[in-house]
Amino acid sequence: MGELAAMYRLVELTKEELKVQTKVDDFEMWGAPALTKEQYQKKEALQRATAFSQRGSIFWALVGRVQGDDSSGDASDAAVNAGKDLIYCHCESHRFDCVFRNRKGEIVHGFSHHIGSVFTLPSHRKNGLASFFLTEIAKSMAKRPNAVASVLYSDIGPTYYDKLGWRLHPSTIAELNVAAARNTAAIETGKDASTGTKLFLDQELDAFLAQDNRCIVDEMSGGQYDGKEVFAALPTRDSIEWQFCIGVHYANIRGFKDLPSQCGLKLDNDAFVVWCHNLKESTLYIVRARFPKDASRHDAVLQLLRAALVEAKAFQLDHVAIWDPPSLLFAPEIVSKLDVVKEERQDSLSSAMIFAQHRGGQASAAEGNAALPIWIANEKFAWV
Repeated sequence: MGELAAMYRLVELTKEELKVQTKVDDFEMWGAPALTKEQYQKKEALQRATAFSQRGSIFWALVGRVQGDDSSGDASDAAVNAGKDLIYCHCESHRFDCVFRNRKGEIVHGFSHHIGSVFTLPSHRKNGLASFFLTEIAKSMAKRPNAVASVLYSDIGPTYYDKLGWRLHPSTIAELNVAAARNTAAIETGKDASTGTKLFLDQELDAFLAQDNRCIVDEMSGGQYDGKEVFAALPTRDSIEWQFCIGVHYANIRGFKDLPSQCGLKLDNDAFVVWCHNLKESTLYIVRARFPKDASRHDAVLQLLRAALVEAKAFQLDHVAIWDPPSLLFAPEIVSKLDVVKEERQDSLSSAMIFAQHRGGQASAAEGNAALPIWIANEKFAWV
């Protein structure tokens, strides 16, 4: 790593033209063929303009050191010129509120920095740059105010990021195929349902999520977690918007007359779903959900899932998906009326790093899975 540190440095991109350059570089990997170059740049600009991104997003880059540059810790992009200087690696991180309980039972509130996909210029891959880049990012993140954790989602298997300190967590998914026979029948039943409160991206949603987040903290404080480490990222209206606006952008491009506006359904404080439309994957993701703890409330579960199926059908999406699904979704009373399949995810594998200052020192690798914190609400809302 020392040799790489002498050749490259980590910077935080603040110039808009440099952020645009990164999207030119990664267009073929993440923009094409679903979007044109212009549509892709607009999507990225829309997300950068959201309140969530403006509040705490960082645009990281690895650039070459100029001759005689012996600066250390200088993350300025002032000397980096768009279109002239190479950006060897880049990624974004987005700041979520989070809460962590240590083994002593102490509750820490702070921020979790969630890293999007890392891009390395094709001609510079297999040289250790991405690993060096991420290691430097982790060091920088750990020093930021109120930094508690970092999260990322692996699309390259279970081991690469785990070795770098982002520990792999269980990554399960429940899927409902919209075209499956039982689900098609459920859509017919659910499309005329009028009970429940529709959720939209407004202050009422923000207040409701804040209330639910307090429930997460209360759960974390319970005696069942004595002697254990527990972590949860916390959703807000603004963090939901960051994902939701992508679906609106795609729907607009595809010519839908009515664009997505409803982002979920609430029956009560113990029964709700929040969703986002992923037209690229043809999936309605339930990004945050709370299903009744009362096992007898199967009708409430069915109603929420029917509403999601109806929404998916309206935007010609093939699937409804839920990360970290509770066992209640697979009760006989549910699977007798809906086709629901639980699987291990093959991509977007949940990975988290709790910074050492909150753990009493870095957990030893020899502790293995025994040291893995419990991740509450390991759901899609925290994906970036």
